[in-house]
Amino acid sequence: MRLRRLPRGRGPRRAGWTGLALALLLPFLAVPATGQPAYAADGPASDPARSQTRNPARVVAEVPVGDRMLDLGIASPTTDAPVKWVRLLLPKGWSKNASRTWPVLWLLHGGGGNHKDWTANTHVEQLAADRDVLVVMPETSGCSSYSNWYNGGKWGSPAWETYLLDELRPLLERDYRAGTARAVAGLSMGGLGALKFTAARPGMFRAAASYSGAVHPLYRSPDGGFSGPDAVKLGALTCLVDWKRLWGKPGYPFDTDDPADLRQQWLWKRNSPLEQAASLRGTPLYLSYGDGTTDGGPGWSWGDGDRPPAPSPARCTDPPVHGTQDPVERTVYGMNQELRGKLAQLGIPATVCASKGGHTWPYWERELVASFPMLMRALGA
Repeated sequence: MRLRRLPRGRGPRRAGWTGLALALLLPFLAVPATGQPAYAADGPASDPARSQTRNPARVVAEVPVGDRMLDLGIASPTTDAPVKWVRLLLPKGWSKNASRTWPVLWLLHGGGGNHKDWTANTHVEQLAADRDVLVVMPETSGCSSYSNWYNGGKWGSPAWETYLLDELRPLLERDYRAGTARAVAGLSMGGLGALKFTAARPGMFRAAASYSGAVHPLYRSPDGGFSGPDAVKLGALTCLVDWKRLWGKPGYPFDTDDPADLRQQWLWKRNSPLEQAASLRGTPLYLSYGDGTTDGGPGWSWGDGDRPPAPSPARCTDPPVHGTQDPVERTVYGMNQELRGKLAQLGIPATVCASKGGHTWPYWERELVASFPMLMRALGA
């Protein structure tokens, strides 16, 4: 088998909320929206986009990238795009005509990312090479939040949860030998997706991992940092879309001083891993996040071989307060500290690694390697 090696000397790349966008768009984050239609204070039990009688997604392109890597172009009206791509890492012996299926690991990209991110920035090919697992890395959009968009109460497209779980998943199971044993992991916005999917579809995933996940959209910074709605606004600006299309307005205390004015907060809560934490019970969970301190780097690297060193448990120093060098990871720290507390309150176990660190790929690759054995155990791979 021929495995591609990552180029040396490349600096760490951000995903989720980029440093450039942070610098350019910060002045806009606190600007309230004006001239928008009013929305209902509560909403339907389930959004209309989830109701489908057939699968509209179809494969329009198959592009082999390597001996065991395949890119699929998918057309679906649900995505509001002509084509979206998904990258597959294929297990040994895989073929479309095989008599068996394979367990599936879904890896979700962060904000501003795509289906190539995991193979471009980590050694996931080498990590999965000897495992009996099909790795699925789908493309959404830079600000999808892995959600069915509210669109002012009209719903419709894009509907990313519907696309991934009700269209792409069954398509892969029908035509590409994906099995029904599944685990999911993601970084930043993808960490939000991994945990919210697990909570929304109990039993669909046997394990879930979040690396620097935006796991608390209604997080309110206690000391002047970014809050959860700021992240949504920032992501939408990088996509050049109205942020309210996603989940509407979060209401008090973000949009108004009136505690009774909650606007579409019900939808923000529906898409929040923290608010839906009780539904994570029974699923093995892995949470990792940094404190926003980047001095010294991750203290780990893959090295030159096909097998990496195991990350030291000593990395998980559990910082009692956040740092200030990386404002994005500072917010992620606050979000995950609150989710961690909620899980403990509910008596739901989770493997947690809180450490020094920032919102960049070297930390996420380290945590992918650290969590990989747990994910594979859950899949029997």
